[in-house]
Amino acid sequence: MKNKLAILLCVIFLISCFVSCFGKKCEGDKNTSVTDTAKPEEKQEEKQETAKTPDSVPDENHSEPLEEEEKPKLELDGRIIVVDAGHGINNSNMKEAIAPGSNETKPAFVSGTRGKNQTEEQLNLILALKLGKELEKIGAKVYLTRTGHETTLSNIGRAEFANNLKADLSVKIHADGVDSSSTHGASVLVPGNKYLGGDIVSESRRAGELILKEFVKSTGAYDRGISVRNDMTGFNWSSVPVIIIEVGFMTNPEEDSLMETAEYQNKMVLGILNGIRCYFIQK
Repeated sequence: MKNKLAILLCVIFLISCFVSCFGKKCEGDKNTSVTDTAKPEEKQEEKQETAKTPDSVPDENHSEPLEEEEKPKLELDGRIIVVDAGHGINNSNMKEAIAPGSNETKPAFVSGTRGKNQTEEQLNLILALKLGKELEKIGAKVYLTRTGHETTLSNIGRAEFANNLKADLSVKIHADGVDSSSTHGASVLVPGNKYLGGDIVSESRRAGELILKEFVKSTGAYDRGISVRNDMTGFNWSSVPVIIIEVGFMTNPEEDSLMETAEYQNKMVLGILNGIRCYFIQK
């Protein structure tokens, strides 16, 4: 009996030793490695410092983004675009030369046409502000010639504004008006080569064609085509590609009513926006 009890005690002692040694080995595997000799608190500091480094690779289960996460590139990143809301309130009678070295002059400030419930300068400004916001959403650096109804920039001043910025494109927004109430549709004016070099003329033409195409597609407006002009002060003083979009006739009651609505204004802006996008994408 005593021998059996002694054998049983020996077996229990051996099992106890084995369990104790196995537990220590698992705990050691969790916290140390062959080359890892730093203290736990030192390793924690190193880990936190590494997580702040932009070049470090984050843990797959780590939900916090890197501090200097790269922003996605937008369509018009870095493009400088001037949006010129045509006309504006200024009662000056000043005149200015239509081109450098020309003796022909035109009024520096004109009031523009008007519709039943709004003036051209008001409509131009609404569209310019909307277009500027949409262009900024796709990365463009947008500069407006005016953000209110009054203006101090003459036609030469508006051209020089874009020149000084070295703009990639200057888009002038206008509306039309004639004696006939049946005349309707949209057109784009581009500079001729009487005063300007070939590159500006050709790039302006390309931009104008694309903007008019997309404008007509978006609005369903009648396409009145491209008009080449050598008598526009805002063109002849320009050293960057430039166009004028005539969005419709405020003297046509039906078209005027359309252009008063936010829905149609958004369609006009979308058309101009898409034309500008096409111009830069196809470069």
